[in-house]
Amino acid sequence: MSEPKNGQALSTRQDARPRYTGELLVRTRPKVYRQIIRLLSEGVSANQICKLCHVTRETVRAVERREAVEISERKKSIIGILGNVAELGAARMEEKIGKASLRDAAIGTGIAVDKMLALTGQMPAVQIANVIMPSEADREERRQLHDKLDAIARRLADTPVE
Repeated sequence: MSEPKNGQALSTRQDARPRYTGELLVRTRPKVYRQIIRLLSEGVSANQICKLCHVTRETVRAVERREAVEISERKKSIIGILGNVAELGAARMEEKIGKASLRDAAIGTGIAVDKMLALTGQMPAVQIANVIMPSEADREERRQLHDKLDAIARRLADTPVE
């Protein structure tokens, strides 16, 4: 141990980092504590929670450790609700095929399915198409090729068939 100027002993051990438990947060900012639990149960990332609640990542981890059972139970409950919403939305889509509000039912069903997949740790299949737009030089080159092909087609059309 070493002594600082104020006479109190300092720990020089490697594992002397502070241990975050969430206890202070639950006493001083209970609304934020409950909000962190809610966000964790909804599958929001720890980084996003840090930004939304103005807390450190260690605090979010401490709340997650402390409330792991409650968060797990809430996730299960939300998954059940979203599963029901997805099922009802699919039934509604089936009813509304060809009617104006199909779009709304499809959007709601898609959101419920995506959220349910995210909470269960599954990822929806995503297909991405990369479309490379031609530059102005590429467009000009294509125009010239089209003009040449048009000229060839005109000459062929004007040539008598033997």
